[in-house]
Amino acid sequence: MTDGTRQKFAAGAGVPALDPQLEAYVAAAEAALADLRRYIRRDPIEIVQERPAPFPEPDRRPEVIGRDWIEAGEAASRFNISKSKVRRLCRDDDRLSWKMVGRWYVSVPGMRVTLGFD
Repeated sequence: MTDGTRQKFAAGAGVPALDPQLEAYVAAAEAALADLRRYIRRDPIEIVQERPAPFPEPDRRPEVIGRDWIEAGEAASRFNISKSKVRRLCRDDDRLSWKMVGRWYVSVPGMRVTLGFD
């Protein structure tokens, strides 16, 4: 579905606009289809390298909780931001957090770099 088609669909009478998550899935599917077409034509496909962490990621071990990893609520207090912003930052970059026994832990060095404190 092209952007123009999406806009016409969303602008139709009584038809709700597509939600952002569905838009992301459609965009990913279109990109995969374009890659498949290039592969079939034997065109070179650009390989995207995973970006390196902008900070040294601490080990994900229970022994470092409280030093290099803190709970999300504590991160919000320590960095003077809301819990919802902590959750959004962690959702945007999975290197910032990890879950253990039902609790989310946030990387202290990662938050410092992300928020510009270092």
